[in-house]
Amino acid sequence: MIVSSYDGLPYHLKLIFLYLSIFPENHEIRCTRLLRRWMAEGYIAKNRDMPVEDVGERFYNELMNRSMIQPCKKKNSPFVNGARCRVHSMVLQIILSKFMEENQLFLVKKHCNEIPESKVRHLVVSGWKRRDDKLESVKFSYVRSLTVFKECPASLISPKLHLLRVLDLEDTLNLKNQDLRYVGELYHLRYLSLRGTKVSKLPSLKNLRYLETLDIQDTKMTQLPDGIAKLDKLRYLLAGVNFSKELLRCPVKEKNTESEMDNRKARLLGNMTTCFCSNSSDICRVSCLDGLCVRAPVGLEKLRNLHMLGVINVGQGNGVAGKLKKLTNLRRLGVTCVTEEGQELCKLIETLSHLQRLEVRSDSLEFLDKSEKFEPPKHLVSISLYGNLLKLPKWIDSLHNLAKLRLLGTKLEQGDISRLRGLRRLTLLGLWTNSYEGTSLHFDGDKFPKLKFLDIDGLEKIETIKINEKAMPELEQLWVNNCKALQECKILTTACPEYRIC
Repeated sequence: MIVSSYDGLPYHLKLIFLYLSIFPENHEIRCTRLLRRWMAEGYIAKNRDMPVEDVGERFYNELMNRSMIQPCKKKNSPFVNGARCRVHSMVLQIILSKFMEENQLFLVKKHCNEIPESKVRHLVVSGWKRRDDKLESVKFSYVRSLTVFKECPASLISPKLHLLRVLDLEDTLNLKNQDLRYVGELYHLRYLSLRGTKVSKLPSLKNLRYLETLDIQDTKMTQLPDGIAKLDKLRYLLAGVNFSKELLRCPVKEKNTESEMDNRKARLLGNMTTCFCSNSSDICRVSCLDGLCVRAPVGLEKLRNLHMLGVINVGQGNGVAGKLKKLTNLRRLGVTCVTEEGQELCKLIETLSHLQRLEVRSDSLEFLDKSEKFEPPKHLVSISLYGNLLKLPKWIDSLHNLAKLRLLGTKLEQGDISRLRGLRRLTLLGLWTNSYEGTSLHFDGDKFPKLKFLDIDGLEKIETIKINEKAMPELEQLWVNNCKALQECKILTTACPEYRIC
């Protein structure tokens, strides 16, 4: 059955489907990670009628619709959607066997004695436990992608990988700065991910002229590497801390925080609480935000091909926001700033006509409401606002395409929540720590006709939550978490949501 399903795939899907065998059993695969790797490998042909990202997403959805991959939950999240997937174990065994038979893939595991001597295109190292010199017989000159899970052998990354296109070291456990000393010599590299590692510095990348993706998110890097302004093919630049509520939710222990998150993230947790959840505005300054982003380097505005940028500090006082107006291809932007830079940031956002996703973190977001005649891009589908807002900006009513809204530390009132009913296409609403000041949260009337996901988390003052019968007819999933004062939760909607209250 599985083999016949594979045989029935159109040609353009077969190779990208086999490519999934790179990832271990039960591994959660981000759609964006997969798409950018496909692009780097050249598996997605350019289409003059459609951006390459949209072509890749269409292929991904085809695999999902054919049940070749399964949607899964993000860790610590109740919501199942297509943003992450996994491959069923039986399917994985079949495609892994096919890919290895063709000498396309070789998997080096823990105490593996067999080392590939043939020309292998994709090399995967998973939990390597032997001496590094055992890998010296690998014909690195033929390897196009190198993916490491768990421990990374210290001498693995070398100039021998001179045809390498993809270097994916996401979440490797023991990666050191010194291990990456040759990465700037991998001239054909198109995809470089160090996400979730403890790397704090990279060598100059000025010679990586083909690089399309640089992912240093959730690392210890607060400055971008030298030579970044020369990478004119760069499309995705991800940096800073992924500001998800999982980090806020994770408890900080007095001792041995390593088991929950590393010491740096524990410190960042304190910074975020200070910035967005404190009553004292005096200490909510950019010093708290510095560890959550990277500083914009000189010449960043030269990267005209950028589609995604963040999280960048535009509150450095040297006109960074103004310079970024030249990045007219941006689809996604994440920034931190202080109030003094707010007007410049608003002017920047107005000029980015292709912008679809926006994330703003600040000690105070009140400038978003005070900016006269501010007109955000009409194509915005996702907004995340992290900081003291007090009331929703007037312009938010004009965002008729907005599908996702996440709020943290905004300190809104019931009237602001009621105003959101005008966003007729809203499918996800996240109300996180200190985003709402009231003790009662009420959704009534015919509000939120398209809302599918409602996430209420960390609203410590909330005593009552009520969702009336006609309020959310499409609601599928509801999560109410960490609302310590909650006494009553009435869900009267005609929908039958999957819900969790804890």
